[in-house]
Amino acid sequence: MAWPTLAELVSNFAPILHLDKDEVNLPSSTDWYIGQVGYQAAGGIYSGPGQWNWGTAEQSSPDDYLVAPQAIWASLMKGYLPTATSYVHVLPVDDRTDMVDLQYWLFYPYNGQETFEVTGWTGTTGQALMPLSIHWGDWECVTVRVNIDQQVVGVFFSQHSGGQWCSPNDGFLSLSGTHPNVYVASGSHANYPAASNSTYEIGGVDVWDVRFAVADYARGGGPTVNLVTPNPPVVIQNDAQAILPTPVTPPPWLAFKGRWGQPIEPTLTDAEIGSLVAAAANGMQLNVLVEEAVQYVAGSTTLQAWLSEVILPIAKGDLTGPTGPSQKGSWAVTPTFLPFGTDAPIASSVSLVPVALATMPGSQILCIGMGNPLPPMMSAWSFDQGKWSSAKSPTMAPIGGLAACATPSGGLALLGLGKTSLLAFISSSGASGGPWSAAGLWPAPPATTGASIGQFNGAWYIAWGGADGTIQYLSTTDWVHFGPPQSVMLPGESGPVPATIAGGALVAPAVESCGGALVIVAPIAGLEKGMPTVLGAYVSSDGSNWTGPNLLPSMSLCSDTSGALAGGPNGTLYCFYADSNKKVRYSVTSDGADWSDSGTIAGAFSKRTPSVVPWQGGFLVVHPGKSSPTVYWNSATFE
Repeated sequence: MAWPTLAELVSNFAPILHLDKDEVNLPSSTDWYIGQVGYQAAGGIYSGPGQWNWGTAEQSSPDDYLVAPQAIWASLMKGYLPTATSYVHVLPVDDRTDMVDLQYWLFYPYNGQETFEVTGWTGTTGQALMPLSIHWGDWECVTVRVNIDQQVVGVFFSQHSGGQWCSPNDGFLSLSGTHPNVYVASGSHANYPAASNSTYEIGGVDVWDVRFAVADYARGGGPTVNLVTPNPPVVIQNDAQAILPTPVTPPPWLAFKGRWGQPIEPTLTDAEIGSLVAAAANGMQLNVLVEEAVQYVAGSTTLQAWLSEVILPIAKGDLTGPTGPSQKGSWAVTPTFLPFGTDAPIASSVSLVPVALATMPGSQILCIGMGNPLPPMMSAWSFDQGKWSSAKSPTMAPIGGLAACATPSGGLALLGLGKTSLLAFISSSGASGGPWSAAGLWPAPPATTGASIGQFNGAWYIAWGGADGTIQYLSTTDWVHFGPPQSVMLPGESGPVPATIAGGALVAPAVESCGGALVIVAPIAGLEKGMPTVLGAYVSSDGSNWTGPNLLPSMSLCSDTSGALAGGPNGTLYCFYADSNKKVRYSVTSDGADWSDSGTIAGAFSKRTPSVVPWQGGFLVVHPGKSSPTVYWNSATFE
């Protein structure tokens, strides 16, 4: 089958926007907005509406910005739906000629308010508008990946600093013919694949079993915006001319380096955060104990300040007005595409936290889990040809995080945390799960966390949290002889300083190789008091000298979680983790230092760190389920 014309292609797959029923900040065309705003140059020269043009856009400064005159703020904030237009960037998918990405960029003159939520342990939720993330000139994007057979392969929905891919077979993506349905969150304009009658949490924190969070509402029920008619898509750049040889003249505003709105500096004092808590709780059907807890938080100056430090970075975002499409990182690099399948359970009589995966000879995968609650009950399953079956389980009983891998002889190595040190066991029969024996020269290093295993330069590296809270590691080439434990040491002003790890026994630093270097990813405490725990990557080119931490765009982590690493195509490295909203997310790097914006696995929720191994050209990700006493798996295949 041949490709259609460029105009036909972008029209055939243009998304359909379903705005929220409470949305008041509607989209418009860029021309409608530009014709009414002024231009503030960094040098101090201001040109009012109609007194400037894009003739010097290529020479613009990142400090230039557009200015909405105060006299027309009310009308500009509303946008103008009759002019709503999508602006399309067409770009190739790697070097393939049978697939392209269509980036549909959407413009909203004004980004509205988020919603602040308080949820009691009874499940009742109260809301209050949070006037903090507002800004002028809001750009959003929906990327549609299509193949030469005129089929939707996947759709990426932009959401704040990240987003998520969905595919036609994952049960989340909805199509009207070939047009993806996009549900737009009220105020923030984040894009979601389906309407939600509850909320999409952006981030939050628990205090005494009461949840304080910032949330999106994408329920539909508002205007429906068809991006084919009456205003057809406008192609603003074609980088796939090798397969779609249609030249395109970019609009002059595409070269603009500045901001699409003037700076806004809304602030919320600690006391105003307390008022938000009280307002959200007002009218809720609260248990007396919940009411007392919420009101205590609302009135406590200490807790108000702590909530400010946690909540404000989630909601505040970029108040200076965003840059245009061509200035964003996602313009030139399509977000990583992982078309995961729908969750499928592994039958189990216990809830398994955590689990360890090992790829055995013959591409068979062994999954070993530790029962929860304690005392642990070890269980194992074998995964082969897409089906799980029971396997012999180990007889020892570690109390903390697990790690496993195949040994050079085809056996299985299993690590777990004892009371004060790491335990190591070897099964010579590999995937059959036994008999088990203690590793011969294993040094049993002191530990407070579980461990992980990765390969680098022909050796296996084992990483864990030491008794002093530092990140420790050692190596082996044969699972018989082991090197001495070492610490990840970083350059400091007064000499080397050890890297530390945040979290409890179920946390483990992840270790793997990437781009000719050894990479360890571990949770690190917030840079300031009250800031959420995030992931940091440490990189070593020789397995001895380290740099870092390089922060991952990991939002904030769910408690007692870390990351899991697995190698992807073309030398890339993927990190999977559970965020504070219990969503399973992933990020990718080619060198361990620079990590992509994080995406989510649609429908995957976990309170613990997932486990992951490469599988059939993609990944097998196993994670504890949202509420079921089972373990779920997701499979991905790279397109």
